[in-house]
Amino acid sequence: MRGNLWLIPASAMTGITSNESLYPILFLSFLLIWCARKAPRLSIFVLLTFISFYTYAGVSDARNNTHLSGKESSIMGNVHSIPTIDGSKLSFEYKTISNEKLMVVYYISSKREKENLKSLKVGSSCTLSGALEAPLAPGVSSQFNYKKHLQHQHIHWIYELDQFPQCNPSPKSLGTLFQNIRQEILVDIEKHYPDELKGISASLLIGERGLMDPDVEKAYRELGLSHVLAVSGLHVGIVCGLVFWVLIRIGFTRERVYELLFFLCPIYMVIAGAAPSVVRASIMMMFISMILRMKRSPNPLDAISSACVLLLIYDPFVVYHIGFQLSFLITFALIISSKSIFHRYQTPFTQLFIVSLLAQVVSLPLILFHFYEISLLSLPLNILYVPVISVVILPAVFGLAILRLFHLTSIFQVCSAVLSFFVEIIHRVFVWLNQFNFSLIFGSPPMIVLILVFISTYLVLLIWEKKTVIKGMIAWVSVIFVIYMLPYMNPYGTVAFLDVGQGDCIIITLPFQRQTIVIDTGGTPVFGEKERWEQPQSQFDVGADIVVPYLKSKGIRSIDLLLLTHGDFDHVGGTIAILNEISVKHIMLDRSDEQTNTEKEIMQLANKKGSKMLKASEELKWNSGGAFFSIVQALQVKEENDGSIVLYAELGKYRWLFLGDIEEVGEKELLSSNDNIKADILKVGHHGSDSSSSEELIRGVDPKIAVVSAGKDNRYGHPHPDVIARFKELGVKMMRTDESGTITYKFLLGKRGTWHGQRNEK
Repeated sequence: MRGNLWLIPASAMTGITSNESLYPILFLSFLLIWCARKAPRLSIFVLLTFISFYTYAGVSDARNNTHLSGKESSIMGNVHSIPTIDGSKLSFEYKTISNEKLMVVYYISSKREKENLKSLKVGSSCTLSGALEAPLAPGVSSQFNYKKHLQHQHIHWIYELDQFPQCNPSPKSLGTLFQNIRQEILVDIEKHYPDELKGISASLLIGERGLMDPDVEKAYRELGLSHVLAVSGLHVGIVCGLVFWVLIRIGFTRERVYELLFFLCPIYMVIAGAAPSVVRASIMMMFISMILRMKRSPNPLDAISSACVLLLIYDPFVVYHIGFQLSFLITFALIISSKSIFHRYQTPFTQLFIVSLLAQVVSLPLILFHFYEISLLSLPLNILYVPVISVVILPAVFGLAILRLFHLTSIFQVCSAVLSFFVEIIHRVFVWLNQFNFSLIFGSPPMIVLILVFISTYLVLLIWEKKTVIKGMIAWVSVIFVIYMLPYMNPYGTVAFLDVGQGDCIIITLPFQRQTIVIDTGGTPVFGEKERWEQPQSQFDVGADIVVPYLKSKGIRSIDLLLLTHGDFDHVGGTIAILNEISVKHIMLDRSDEQTNTEKEIMQLANKKGSKMLKASEELKWNSGGAFFSIVQALQVKEENDGSIVLYAELGKYRWLFLGDIEEVGEKELLSSNDNIKADILKVGHHGSDSSSSEELIRGVDPKIAVVSAGKDNRYGHPHPDVIARFKELGVKMMRTDESGTITYKFLLGKRGTWHGQRNEK
């Protein structure tokens, strides 16, 4: 089995993921065919492993449930993770006395209370009072699935506290001791390190990114450099290399050092955060140390296979973690390519180039699946920055930690100031580069396409191995080009009412992306000024966090028309983020003589980005891709809501009417100035407030379906019960984003389509 141990994790991962999808069966078939050609007995071994892990994952999933009813208010237990304080929000994992994990959230009431909470330690025994709430499934397909993320960590409830947590120290276990060491390192970094060094030091030392500047972290992510912030094989290699060198110099034998490394690796793994990448590297180092201690030649492929299997046995759900996926896939590819490809390249620069290029090639399917885009600067920046962080920044950060450990304060201050200046320059360059959007947006390819991409990647590597890198890269670029063109080959059009909370955002995409129209961009209004201590590290932005990822997931690289019905923040608040990320050809504003501050900011940025500004007019009509659009109302009034632009459309075998936020005055004007304003689908005005949707309007429009865009449990009580009753009495079916999440109508050209709610709630 030596050299073929990789078949175990490959078939194990296939078995685990087959519980949620049938697509992995295709990979299993490919694996069985490969084994049958090489050694028929391996096929039986692969099949048995698949069945074992399929069953194991199914049983684990069945047991992954809660023992709480959801009505409990007071619960006893212990703090299970390092408490995180972001602005006025405290959060941490909590393990009850019955061994069930919860995610605890508390909103801090004062600056003094915030300071007191900083003393909260992992392992503290607490009696908490509050209310349990089940995590909500994402309302938009491109959103991070926090509910599933928590379930994979065996967490089924969010526990929101209603008062200050009452906690006391408790006896420390070995695991708690290491977690407290990790927490003390984090506190020390936050207190004593220069601001520019805090984020990168915490990331490189203990795998904690909470101190990273949001703009800097975004630049790392979008430039394809996030992996250098993760504790991984490089970090484990440096730590183990340093320990090996010191112990050998002070007289330890190699055998004793290998034994010590075997026991020290798990300790470092816990202190560094136990992310999949550091667990992989630590287990591999333990495997190699054990083999060297036995005076045998280590096989890296068997080492990574052992690490993978152990992780899957410990937690089968880790297979869905992106860090696990990328770490094992890239490391596996580098190991199997070390003899067939790397031996041709002798100089350090060419080897670094080939390593970076190979990582880009093999990670492409996963990057597209999770992030929908790739950065053109990723490869050159990796070639330039990986040596810098490997040779300079990472060793320097470890050096600073040692200086702090021995309380060499003066030397620490000088060295940290020098390193901070160096890092600050690099980060400023990254943030500056990131504003130019050197990215190719691909969208989220269908699963069958991703499987074909994996197969084509394997074939590209075969070409590279047998011939030249040039021919392999030509094949890879050809694959990329085909994937890039897929959104323009999509025969389906969509009308999507995005779940942006208490706001509006509607995205109309015609078949083959002949035209993309975005009506409003959502926005979360801020009520009252927040003190400095209350402000979170990064502000939630509907445009950046919901609308832009959705657009990218659909492969939308350009918006033909951005129609802002009126200037209220819940309709235009996400526009700035969209303009910074997506090309917008035309922006249409209402006819008001006075613009809100946000509209003025939009106009300035639009002028800078080259977007053409339009004023709404009832004379505007256009045809595109088999669809018809018309502005049927744009009143020039002082009141923002009644001044909303009203759009009429005919597409997907339906007539559509999008009302913005018009109220009584706007509705009466709409009915009086349009002889025939009938529509099949009505986007309900003003989120279903009781000042809109009069009986006269509903009878005049005579819709079959009414769509309400409103936030779940919003403070205004939208949609109003009277409005709901009114539509019901008149026989109109109502669909609501607060219940169903994003509501999507999908159609083929010239045919009636189908409706889908993201949460599938009726």
